[in-house]
Amino acid sequence: MFKLKIRNIILPTVIFFLLLITPSYAAKMETGEYTLDKESIVEDDLYVTGDNITISGIVDGDLVVMGKNITIDGTITGDLYTIGNNIKLSGTVSGNTFTLGSNVGISATLRDNLYALGMITNISGSVNGDVMVASGQLSLDGTVSDDVRALSGQLSSTASIGGDFLIESDNFTIDENDISGELIAGSKSTKLKNDIKVTKDDFFGFNLGLALINFAGMYIVGIILIILAPVKTLSIEKKITTSWIDLLKSYGVGIVIIFAVPIPLFLLVLTLVGAPLAILIAGVLIFLSTFGTLWVESAIGHKILQQFKKDDSGRFLSLLLGRGISTVIKLIPFVNGLYTLSLMALAVGSVTRVKYHAYPKTKEIAIKKLSKKK
Repeated sequence: MFKLKIRNIILPTVIFFLLLITPSYAAKMETGEYTLDKESIVEDDLYVTGDNITISGIVDGDLVVMGKNITIDGTITGDLYTIGNNIKLSGTVSGNTFTLGSNVGISATLRDNLYALGMITNISGSVNGDVMVASGQLSLDGTVSDDVRALSGQLSSTASIGGDFLIESDNFTIDENDISGELIAGSKSTKLKNDIKVTKDDFFGFNLGLALINFAGMYIVGIILIILAPVKTLSIEKKITTSWIDLLKSYGVGIVIIFAVPIPLFLLVLTLVGAPLAILIAGVLIFLSTFGTLWVESAIGHKILQQFKKDDSGRFLSLLLGRGISTVIKLIPFVNGLYTLSLMALAVGSVTRVKYHAYPKTKEIAIKKLSKKK
């Protein structure tokens, strides 16, 4: 039963990222302190960012919320996406629910799947689909119609599970009588009577869960990079999307650096005198290979949005789209390695080309400042 349910993980995940690719023609955006009272109705998709956000009314569409303290006790007819510190969900959501937070409490009625990531997570509502959750401390109550996949340091469950229950935890307490399907567990310390074996196929769902975690975490890092370096973001983008020639140049430069530089760096380390420089260069390359790819993903997303004639001056939507595409591609065997290498090469190559072309201007400015001092 568990393996048959794998398609139920893939389908909503694919739909989620396809929605990111689809241009949004009607949406309402709000920033700062925001409250939607019980009598109010928003008949579009709603995007809200701020410290304290409360949604008690009806959102007839998708709801995307990023804030410090988030309370949602209204009705959402579409999908719900929440990223925050303290998140409380007690309303009704007709679509899928995605939540990322430090302290997450869910007592809502969810008519589709739930994907949750938190430090402390309490789920006591009703979920009519699958539940995929990763949390340091997890408490599960209420009812889940289908499967549950849980990754947690400490887990306790009294919930009624209609499907299979897959667990990866060091310490958990579960009553097997509450589970209609199979119980599949891997842990160091358990309070179960039966000896349960785990196979690689059983943890397929966790690969998707980790992909979603990586998607959300890196997206937040990407937003920070764009805010801190907006000019650099646009400069790097031009080295990738201006023309196919620029794209190939950036890719070629990046490939040469990635494969050729490690040898001289190793030789520099052996000289001891050049070790500090080698460590500095290696640190820059690691940073670009890890986080510089976010600029590349933003550029890819913006290029696609341009094809739909959709403007995104802040590049946040572009990054969201690019991140979504990368996350889906990286789930494909064999292709993911080549794609990751290509992102790294484009990141390293485009940044190198930006710095190279900016050097003459930087040198000219330095000379002018020096001449003024004299």
